[in-house]
Amino acid sequence: MANREKQILQLIRRDPFIQQQEIADILGISRSCVAGHIMNLSKKGYIKGKGYILSENRYVVTVGAANMDVTSYVFSPLIYGDSNPGKNKATVGGVGRNIAHNIALLGQESYLVSVIGDDFYGKTLFEQTKSAGVYTDYFHKLSGENTSTYHSLIDEQGEMQVAVNDMNILEKLTPALLSQSKALIQNAGVLVIDCNLTEDALEWLFSHAENIPIFVDTVSTFKATKIRHWLSHIHTLKPNRLEAEILSGIKIVTLADAAEAASWFHQQGVQRLALSMGIEGVYYSEIGGVAGCSPAMPVNIVNANGAGDAMMAGLVYCWLENMALEESIRFAQGCSALTLSSEFTHHPNLSCIRVKKLLELKS
Repeated sequence: MANREKQILQLIRRDPFIQQQEIADILGISRSCVAGHIMNLSKKGYIKGKGYILSENRYVVTVGAANMDVTSYVFSPLIYGDSNPGKNKATVGGVGRNIAHNIALLGQESYLVSVIGDDFYGKTLFEQTKSAGVYTDYFHKLSGENTSTYHSLIDEQGEMQVAVNDMNILEKLTPALLSQSKALIQNAGVLVIDCNLTEDALEWLFSHAENIPIFVDTVSTFKATKIRHWLSHIHTLKPNRLEAEILSGIKIVTLADAAEAASWFHQQGVQRLALSMGIEGVYYSEIGGVAGCSPAMPVNIVNANGAGDAMMAGLVYCWLENMALEESIRFAQGCSALTLSSEFTHHPNLSCIRVKKLLELKS
């Protein structure tokens, strides 16, 4: 979709009854030019009738955390209680923000609902997220609040050893604030939620999403427990082994254990499960459908942060493209592998073409 078409679609989404001349005035173009773009949008299926009836299932809404990630890398084996030579980097991050960013890089229409402070970090997050192609109309700037930060320590193997998060601002993403996004959410193709949200925010989202497929990133073992009572509302769940154990109560050591856990999740109503099994790969299962394990993809790990976010973005992309679950898992693993090879929490050059080329190479 061309940038001008995206701008027009965004204005129509805000006000389905907006006049073509008003669109032209806002964008500084002629009314006839607006009419031409609207015709193209109709041909492409984004507008499905007169009065600007928008086609559903064409965009993604992600609700979750937006952080400034401060990452420290050490050059040699970590020595606790001492100063370690290395380097520090500050990059935009946050589970929800990373997912929305990656979805936009993969070419899907992506909206982010989150909160930031009116500080330097907040300004940086807003500008870089918007420049990535994410729609930021519901990316709320809160006066007097500090933007969320996440500081992690990465060892010489590229593995995260410890992290400190300051995410109190997410408590301000209340049901009252979320209600401003109600129409946007209820007309989305997919709603993505991360468990950094408060229990009140999660309850509002699960209660108001209606029939929209909900994809959930569990984030951590501590935060995963927030969704225990909402599993029946979840279309796709992406936990790691420990998070799945916490939720199901089933110890997962072998693939047989993973299959038992998947069966338990399906009994609770989860339609699709993408369970990270570490070096063994990803165990996947669909209620009443396929199940199996996709082997891990060999990759030179530079930074493990953000890899799961890229996987979730890949799963969302594949769902919108009507791809089978097994194919979706492999594509999502490709997104994750590219991110693992980057020092950032998102691969700056992630694209469908790059992922497909990687998969061809690995196959």
